[in-house]
Amino acid sequence: MKKILPLFVFLAFFALVQCSDSSPVIETLDNHKITVKDFEAAYDTALDSISRLQNIEKKTLLEFIEKDINEVPPNFQDLNYQLQKKNFYQTYRQMIMTRLVAEKNGYISRPDVAEVIKQVEMQTIAQMYVSEQVEKKIQITDEQALAECERMRKLDRNFNLTIDKCKTFAKAQLKQMQTREFLPLVVERIKEEVSIKRNEKFDLDAYLAPKKKVEEPTPTQTPNN
Repeated sequence: MKKILPLFVFLAFFALVQCSDSSPVIETLDNHKITVKDFEAAYDTALDSISRLQNIEKKTLLEFIEKDINEVPPNFQDLNYQLQKKNFYQTYRQMIMTRLVAEKNGYISRPDVAEVIKQVEMQTIAQMYVSEQVEKKIQITDEQALAECERMRKLDRNFNLTIDKCKTFAKAQLKQMQTREFLPLVVERIKEEVSIKRNEKFDLDAYLAPKKKVEEPTPTQTPNN
């Protein structure tokens, strides 16, 4: 499962954009006020973005967050922990403090940092767009979920979740399987929608080829006199 902290870092670059609102102020960091409205918006954005990037329905993601961590499948426990509101808030406020200090020290205005931010933004947009297009193709019926439950129970005798929990888990598993199936098709369709004009005078293969190491000549041995 992908780590979600890089996404939090990406969201931090938008965390300081504040609109006037009358919601209660939670705390003030320098001159930046964290309001209830700001935090709720950031939390909801994180849930929405992570559900897209992880190919998990937002409803399912919320169900996993509300459960005790021991009731959540191991591959979702990291999400359960990090998206508990109290944990997310600590991460969120730490991001804001780091951003404030980085701005004070001129870090964000550095050209090399700006290039990294641009790269992260482009990567995140690409991931979210592809995930959304894959999501549109995924269809999982209750009958398929029940069949997957039966299959998992046969494979593991200790798999004794209730039928509702089993179906939720099964749908998440089936969604991952269908994602692997549809992902190449979506990527190929994206390529078809872009007009590509190659520069025939530019040797792309030679440009991308690994650089050959210059081998040091082997010293010749002189015969003993």
